[in-house]
Amino acid sequence: MITKDDLFSRINQGVVDERLEAFWRNVKKNRPLIKKFGGLRKILPRFNLKNVIIIGAGPSLEANIDLLKKYQKCSDIVLVAADMSLRILMRNGIIPSFVFSCETTPVDFFSGFDTSGMHLAAFSCMSHSNLMKWSGDVSFYNWMLDDHAYGDLWDYAGRDLGFLATASIITTQAVAFSLGASVSTIMMVGNDLGFTDRFYARGSVASVNRMPGTGRLTTLESAGMDNVRKRREYHINRGGSIFCTNNQFLAAKMWLEEVISSSGVPVYDCSVPGCSEKYVRKSTLKEYMSIVQKMKTGDYGYDSIA
Repeated sequence: MITKDDLFSRINQGVVDERLEAFWRNVKKNRPLIKKFGGLRKILPRFNLKNVIIIGAGPSLEANIDLLKKYQKCSDIVLVAADMSLRILMRNGIIPSFVFSCETTPVDFFSGFDTSGMHLAAFSCMSHSNLMKWSGDVSFYNWMLDDHAYGDLWDYAGRDLGFLATASIITTQAVAFSLGASVSTIMMVGNDLGFTDRFYARGSVASVNRMPGTGRLTTLESAGMDNVRKRREYHINRGGSIFCTNNQFLAAKMWLEEVISSSGVPVYDCSVPGCSEKYVRKSTLKEYMSIVQKMKTGDYGYDSIA
């Protein structure tokens, strides 16, 4: 039985061993932009007392596209996209207010779209080539890790940027920020953290990147299944259904559930399987929007929501 501490330690050491050199390379290139745009403080007021929908790129996102498009302009809703989900959203006419990215390798999240009306919350050591494809405003941040491997990095980037807790996937950083920004509620969409036949929704960068190797004999679906088979390490039993997961997603799941349980903020989740119902309020996106509307009109408060 793997423990949470063992899992986090293994992942953190892997990041240091594999990515520390890239972190330094990226932050040196990013430093002029960091000096120009600054940190997270300037966006805090835009989250105050808002209902934040954090959108990941798991397959369950597909079932919620129409509702996200319908409700995206509600004044008390803030849409926050993980970088991997942005291409899917934009192609469906959904423009999030904020995008979070911590990808340190070149991945084409942003080209081909007008990002000038959105705000990027960027890890200070994210890929410089990714960053250069962004045309909107930016706020930089560091990770809330301060051992010998990271301390000099944050000194160089600037400790005034702000620090976000992280647990192996970008969604955890969006949740960490939202929990610290005096929001009213959080809804997680497409933050599946487990998988059956594929990791990501159709149209995501990861999905599109597999297309060149597919054809009549190797379909996109079979390529996805092969990828799943190679990366399944653990199982999640949820309501009689079995999902696979890996170190990265399991660490994020454990971290989210622990943080949410002690936050005091109502957190909803329509991801599949997502976080356990022991820690979040499982709800469809339609039910969540109904709850938000009733709260807005004063029909009832949080305490009466089952």
